[in-house]
Amino acid sequence: MKKLLATAAFIALASTSAFAGEKEEVNAAFTNWRKALSSSKAENVVKLYDKDAILLATLAAKPLTTQEQRTEYFSKLTAKPKLTATVDEEHIKLLDEDNAVVSGLYTFRFEEAGKTVEIPARYSFVYEKENGQWMIVEHHSSKVPQLQ
Repeated sequence: MKKLLATAAFIALASTSAFAGEKEEVNAAFTNWRKALSSSKAENVVKLYDKDAILLATLAAKPLTTQEQRTEYFSKLTAKPKLTATVDEEHIKLLDEDNAVVSGLYTFRFEEAGKTVEIPARYSFVYEKENGQWMIVEHHSSKVPQLQ
């Protein structure tokens, strides 16, 4: 019985450790998205999305479901001077070893007419591990509503 309990404890610890590494990888994938966004190159952002991904973008009126649509959207967005997305709150949930959700709050900042524009937004990224790489398969981002 002691041997069985020790084995179960070891398996639980091993799977927790494996998932800890996955969580770090997902965090790195999300960090890469923010760095790509600040690169001024739409292709750096778009390559992080699965070809069949769905993007419900902060500043788009309809779902973006093709790489061409995502490229057009991010070409306009990444053209904004000094564009950044700063994380205000982040939650990572591992669904299994190949699927994860990152959600929270971030603030987009960029310059427009010599002034800094800030857009607080909510986000949810769904990642799927494909050939060892975490790809975005769903992304929803929307402005934080103004309280009245």
